[in-house]
Amino acid sequence: IIVDEYVRGYDELCIFFDSLGSVFGFITSDVRDKIGILQHHREAENGDEYTDVKAMFEFEIENKLTDAKTQPLSGSRTLLRLHRALAFTMLFMKRLSESHEGDSSSALASESYNKTLAAYHPWLIRKAALLAMYTLASVGDMIKKASAESADQESAQKLLCEAVEAIQPVYDTTEELYTEYDLHGLP
Repeated sequence: IIVDEYVRGYDELCIFFDSLGSVFGFITSDVRDKIGILQHHREAENGDEYTDVKAMFEFEIENKLTDAKTQPLSGSRTLLRLHRALAFTMLFMKRLSESHEGDSSSALASESYNKTLAAYHPWLIRKAALLAMYTLASVGDMIKKASAESADQESAQKLLCEAVEAIQPVYDTTEELYTEYDLHGLP
């Protein structure tokens, strides 16, 4: 997994979340901060050690940087946060792609959050996230916001499904690397 391509993919996902409205502002702001950390590592003196995820893991483990809590934060730790958010993103997009126009997108988002990110957040963050999701528009309105004006709901849902299919191998490979290097438990 090439770090620059991973970051570029997340830039595209931020565009998607921005299109859904201000409720997702907390997601895009956090993601952009994390993207900035990874970009900083790529541009820094040891940037060549951050070209791909495997090289980054090996460099940070060898140099005992995975637990770094000072600036710049560990690339492995930062990517883990993005990786967890990607699980939420894929599940939410999948649910949207399978939904009907009148379905509650807040219910879809909440279910997706509870199955993915909620386990990693303290109680207060979980409640705030779920409250924000409660204000989401209906699936039909949300899909209209997120798609081209000329796209109908069926076409937009097909694109969401295709996006999930494109993201899944990246997620799976990253998941395997975190398991291989035993880095799922980073602080």
